[in-house]
Amino acid sequence: MSGAHDNGNPPRKRKLIEVALPLEAISKASKADKDRKVGTIKNIHKWFAPMPAPAWRALLFAATIDDPGDAARRAELLDIIEGLVPDKGTAPSEETLKRARAALVEQGSELPTVLDPFCGGGSTLVEAQRLGFPTVASDLNPVPALVTRVETQLVPSVLGKPAVTGPGDGFEGIANDPMAGFLADVEHYARLVEQQVREQVGHLYEPVEGGEVVAWLWARTVPCANPACAIPLPLYSSPWLSKQKGREAWLRPVVSGPKVRFEIGTGVSGKIPDATKRAGRGKFTCPACATDVDEKYLRKVGAAGHLGLQMLAVAVDDSSGRRFVPAPDTADAAQLDTPDEIPELDFFADNTKQFSPPLYGLMRQADIYTPRQLHVLGAFCDAVAEVPQWVERDGGDESQATAIASVLAICVSKLALANSSQTRWKIDQRNGSSYVQPGFGRQAIQMLWDFAEVNPFGNTGGSWLSQITAVASGIKALPRAERPGVTRQVDARKAGALVPAGTALIATDPPYFAQIPYADLSDYFYVWLRRAAAGIHPDLFGTMATPKTDELVANRYRQGDAERARQYFIDGFIEVFSSLKEASRSDLPMIVIYAHRQEESKDGEVSSSAWDALLEAMITAGIGVVGTWPLHATNSTRQIGQGANALASYIVMICRPREATAVSIDRRGFISALRQQLPDALRDLQQSSIPAVDLAQAAIGPGMAVFSRYTKVTEPDGSGMHVREALALINDELARVLSEQEGDFDTDTRWCVRWFEQYQWEQGPFGEAELLANALNTSLHGLEDSGAVKARAGKAVMLRPEDLPSSFNPVEHHRVSVWEVAMHLSRVLEGKGAGSGVDAAGVLLAQVRPRIDDEAIKELAYLLYNICERKGWSDSARRFNNLVSSWPDLQTAARAAERQGAVPTQDSLAFDATAEGDEEDLLF
Repeated sequence: MSGAHDNGNPPRKRKLIEVALPLEAISKASKADKDRKVGTIKNIHKWFAPMPAPAWRALLFAATIDDPGDAARRAELLDIIEGLVPDKGTAPSEETLKRARAALVEQGSELPTVLDPFCGGGSTLVEAQRLGFPTVASDLNPVPALVTRVETQLVPSVLGKPAVTGPGDGFEGIANDPMAGFLADVEHYARLVEQQVREQVGHLYEPVEGGEVVAWLWARTVPCANPACAIPLPLYSSPWLSKQKGREAWLRPVVSGPKVRFEIGTGVSGKIPDATKRAGRGKFTCPACATDVDEKYLRKVGAAGHLGLQMLAVAVDDSSGRRFVPAPDTADAAQLDTPDEIPELDFFADNTKQFSPPLYGLMRQADIYTPRQLHVLGAFCDAVAEVPQWVERDGGDESQATAIASVLAICVSKLALANSSQTRWKIDQRNGSSYVQPGFGRQAIQMLWDFAEVNPFGNTGGSWLSQITAVASGIKALPRAERPGVTRQVDARKAGALVPAGTALIATDPPYFAQIPYADLSDYFYVWLRRAAAGIHPDLFGTMATPKTDELVANRYRQGDAERARQYFIDGFIEVFSSLKEASRSDLPMIVIYAHRQEESKDGEVSSSAWDALLEAMITAGIGVVGTWPLHATNSTRQIGQGANALASYIVMICRPREATAVSIDRRGFISALRQQLPDALRDLQQSSIPAVDLAQAAIGPGMAVFSRYTKVTEPDGSGMHVREALALINDELARVLSEQEGDFDTDTRWCVRWFEQYQWEQGPFGEAELLANALNTSLHGLEDSGAVKARAGKAVMLRPEDLPSSFNPVEHHRVSVWEVAMHLSRVLEGKGAGSGVDAAGVLLAQVRPRIDDEAIKELAYLLYNICERKGWSDSARRFNNLVSSWPDLQTAARAAERQGAVPTQDSLAFDATAEGDEEDLLF
């Protein structure tokens, strides 16, 4: 279970994090946290790619507690960590927290201040406070700085205070909670805010008789490209409003005079009319004259200012459920005058990959809102700006006024997330019901042609009251911290100065190189937060927009080109790590989390500008990697997919300043050291069931632990080895180790691996297959008999998993190879219907255990994934990655099958080699 490696330096007292962690428990809790929808600090405000809270809880404890050097005591500490990370992703019990705090106190030394210079959504500091640590947070970006300030500084400052205006009526059952008074105040003043806003702009939202409006559904329009057709062409992507059984509803376009109006069709009988959207990007067809328009045309008319809006339908909830009504003839929200005070900030138009509205003439933040959305959001901001005066008028003190108003400002920011043209009308794939999906399904502001406008005064998702409820649930998930933390808006290069030198535990999840334009995306929230909260947080909202120039990301659009952006990132992080090294307490490691995949360059070399840059900065600053841990924490709706080079795992790097006694080494010595230490580290990673897609990235940690222990690795020409070259050597060693593991497989499996690497699932010459079989001391006839291969008409072909027979019984089958078992496991795992899925695959795994080593199957899956990634075989790569990723669940299912007696035990199997056939054809 160890992820740390001895670096050859004089012994020092190691922390538990450098020796052992219960990775499976932490990963399971982290996945559950990612999937949780309510009762988590993520409900407080949107942030990008947040680190799971349970992981931080475990890592902070393990980084501070000494490794006892005693197996029994270490097991007790690991048990505490498992208690800190309940498998449902919830907060730990108070009893577990008392055990953890007591263990930290027993150690004798004063608890360090946890410092995170990239505080983001605040999970690092929140979990530090849960364990009793003092905290200091910073971020250059005012949005995360405000969120973390609310969580760790403002809320703790009002704990235990009675409600300013007496008990609220929305938070029953928490009378003994020191947060009760504050939450009651939040609800009370939220209702006052809504009342004032409704009085000002409520008339803009026409009611629907007999129900409450959930959302108005809109489409953008363009003039039809046919000069003889006078109608505005509505651009919408689906006719469906709901696919819920018995409540199916869809749009029926009807050409009526100078425009298209929409009726509501119900049921599923008959032909459902097509939407105007066609296959392909930016392609639509006019429902009146059938003229097609393309993206080029859309950009042209958009740039000319000819985009319009048309209401398609209205979603209404009544006593019988959800129904849809046609857009009223008076649907004129799009024709309202734009308010005087609007977000005048321009989009970052150079980055059209993540900010596409400017391509169609929508240049400003204000352009992605309907006029009445601008009216209502502005009204909410202005009302919240008055809240501090209301609180003080009612007898509240300054801390209460600041905390209440700050939370309500966050609610306005969240309201904007669900009240712009970034909001989609989604159909649930599971049950066909429909709902509003807020913006930022990706880390981008996209051009959406059809969208949902939420009713801000309703009770469903996206409304003002729903934001209050969601944020309150997130606040209730905060610890009842005894002392407030400190949160500042500070450039990370200077964050080390926020604490006395040598006093901090550094724990941070730095920006992901060039993947996410945090500052540009944050302007979406900043424009509303500034209007609502500048009066109470002048240090955060003194500028018109979020700071961009000093943001530590490799933004090639700002730096000029990719190489200058990379160097800017490196130079900045050299300063960051140098500053943090001064702040770090000498007996504690630093925790640095990173999650970025390597990518392949044009010449086929696997590398990563992100890893190169971060590690080069770290090493230049005199910091070395002494250990790594992979944590798997991907949720089912993760925003950056594999296609965007995201990891399914977080890589936890345990770092310390490089020892003063460190020496240099030459290239040959470095490779020799890699070959001595990397194989064991890779086996540790494989045993943790890290997804195959992440193995190469996780191997960077132990590889760089070797590289960074030296002051210099000298190339033959006398120059110092660059990080990129070191990473290439680590990749080479990874491939070598995986290939050597092939020697542990049976001969049938070794043949299959060699054949697969050359032909995958395609046919190859029979003669070549037979020569390879002879060379590996097996036979093509035997391979056919095993069911893995077909050889006919001078050709040989490997059977795909889905083509293998479902009748396979490994207990009765006389010739069973690691390859055959792995393929059948994949077939069952990914199959549909009865006899498929994790439980069925677990039974199969239990059946083969007396004859096949579990680890050999998993090692084969890693090897095959590595081959597929190098060859660009994405579908097969996905299959083998899924097998590895499912391994813990498969083992659990196999153990359950064994307990239930569903499979024979080792003792019940007695194989008679001579009875089954020729001895040379038998593997066991």
